[in-house]
Amino acid sequence: MSRKESRAVQTRSAAQPPARRRRFLRTFWFPAVLLLAIAAGGLTGIVAAYQLNYSQAAIEVASLATYRPSVVTRVYADDGQTVIGEFALEKRIPLKYDEIPDRMKNAILAIEDARFNDHIGIDPIRIAGVVLKNITTGSREGGSTLTQQLAKNLFLSREQTLQRKMNEWLVALQIERYYTKQQIMEMYANHIFLGAGAYGVEAGAETYFNKHAKDLTLEEAALLAGIPKAPGQYSPTVDMNAARERRNLVLEQMAKYGFASAAEVEAAKAKPIKLADTVYYQSQSRSSAFDYPVEQIRQELEDRYTTRVAQGGLSVYTTINVAAQKKAVEVVRA
Repeated sequence: MSRKESRAVQTRSAAQPPARRRRFLRTFWFPAVLLLAIAAGGLTGIVAAYQLNYSQAAIEVASLATYRPSVVTRVYADDGQTVIGEFALEKRIPLKYDEIPDRMKNAILAIEDARFNDHIGIDPIRIAGVVLKNITTGSREGGSTLTQQLAKNLFLSREQTLQRKMNEWLVALQIERYYTKQQIMEMYANHIFLGAGAYGVEAGAETYFNKHAKDLTLEEAALLAGIPKAPGQYSPTVDMNAARERRNLVLEQMAKYGFASAAEVEAAKAKPIKLADTVYYQSQSRSSAFDYPVEQIRQELEDRYTTRVAQGGLSVYTTINVAAQKKAVEVVRA
């Protein structure tokens, strides 16, 4: 074989891969490309779903700017001050942020989200701590921030799924994007369910203690702050002992995070829970002398303004005189 022919054979050999390499490519090239395509498609789907959910969350959260929860409609006697009747779908009396007492806000933060002012709606530090505690102790605790709880209560279902939790994170992030911490606290404090038909801290203060939220004592604020986790368990009208234990836990958390001194907390824990008498019989909290006229007023309002009067938080001023109405009822019953 000449030198030229030998060089040609070497060139052809270099241009063609060995048989083993060709078999490898035939065997694995197509599956590899297929897997890459599937991975790319899956990633695209995840991104698309994320964008869709994020956009939907943005729309829902933006609607909070015009959100108006149903509130109590009250009927007043001729003096303009005496309440002779109420009707509502939910007993709610909204407060502005500055109207919510500091001890109430601090009690909420202590038990629900002590790092509220430091996170962006999701708290990785808290989540990591909860996961570690759940693994080491076998307990089941949630790591939801106050913002996540608001997102869940306003927009999401109660189902325990990964998809719902992811949506909760997305909505919480959007809430933090659109609203200040003060606005979020205000919405939370006005929305939470406190049992006994009360929604929000002002309605809770009136229902349980027959006073305004601004007049709550430290122990009363702690009791209200402890109810939202499980109103059917921690409401004092359901289980006084459970309510007391929960209240004391809130107080201890307030001391832990510097919202109250140890001495204040110990003094508050030693105090009994004193509830307003009317909390046990809300339907009888107004004199029956006004039942008929108040019902007539409700019907007239609904005829004129539709059934939404039970959600509108109206103040209805009448010419009904309290003393005269009571006397009239006494005469009729005599």
